Amino acid sequence: MTVVVCPNLAVDRVVRVDELVPGAMMRGKSMQHQAGGKGANVARALGQLGGGALLVGYAAGQTGRLIGELAAAEGLEVLLVATAGEARVSTVFLEIGGRVTDVFEYGPRLAAGDEAALIETVADRHAREGEWAVVDGSAPPGSTDDFFATLVHTLHAAGYRVMLDATGAQLNPALAAHPEVVKVNAREAGATRGATVDEASATRAATVDEASANAACARLVEAGAQIAVVTLGASGAVALVHGRSYRVETDAVESVNPTGSGDCFAAGLLLCLERDDAFSAALAVAAGAATANAASPLTAHFDSALAAKLTAEAVVTSEPASSA
Repeated sequence: MTVVVCPNLAVDRVVRVDELVPGAMMRGKSMQHQAGGKGANVARALGQLGGGALLVGYAAGQTGRLIGELAAAEGLEVLLVATAGEARVSTVFLEIGGRVTDVFEYGPRLAAGDEAALIETVADRHAREGEWAVVDGSAPPGSTDDFFATLVHTLHAAGYRVMLDATGAQLNPALAAHPEVVKVNAREAGATRGATVDEASATRAATVDEASANAACARLVEAGAQIAVVTLGASGAVALVHGRSYRVETDAVESVNPTGSGDCFAAGLLLCLERDDAFSAALAVAAGAATANAASPLTAHFDSALAAKLTAEAVVTSEPASSA
């Protein structure tokens, strides 16, 4: 079972509107909600791909209790650590014309002792042979910059191999804790020391600067990760794995809601790493799940048949990494 550590959990709401007009009064045509945050998406996607997960994070206030209830209602196994304040709500507006707008709150401010409580909860679990953990998402307000790094160290001490999916102030210290894999998107990769990537609006029609993505992978490995993966939206992903560069692409789909596609990518990658699949096969599964997610309105609720089709048709190439 994969341990998914996501401190900043949320309630995710997806609202359909004809058009999002600033300053106007609008009525949503429909609203769906579920346990959210990057970790909840990873756990949900793992289940859809045939894996299992334990989701660990903070539960603050009434919204925190709702996160637990929503997770339990859909069969997600959760271990929640109580904290003060109120958990965040993340809202995605889907317009008939296809435009997607994300409005994400910051989450509860951590008090003294909150980080230690979550770290101790993680430390109490010990890995079985081959098990992985992932530390992902944003850090709640009030977190120390080495919070995620300490979580990586703690999981390593408990016997887990660790994937990191972080951004902002947490990324560089956590890389120095030497996670086995770092999986970030192009924008997040730019937060690494000296790394910049042209995300090219994450559209298949745009030209992605693959060279800068590969350079970002090299910098992520130099900063401490063993394997680096940079996702490029609809244009696929690149990776640097023990001296080899990889590229994966899938067929295009009509994008409905791409929010959470990176988390589905992480889930596919984790599942295959736990099975010791070849890395090229892992990239295909990850990209298939990520692309299928974009075709679905609700985050990390993708069509499994579509994901399997996209996986089978994914194009994965590899070559020795450039030394430049």
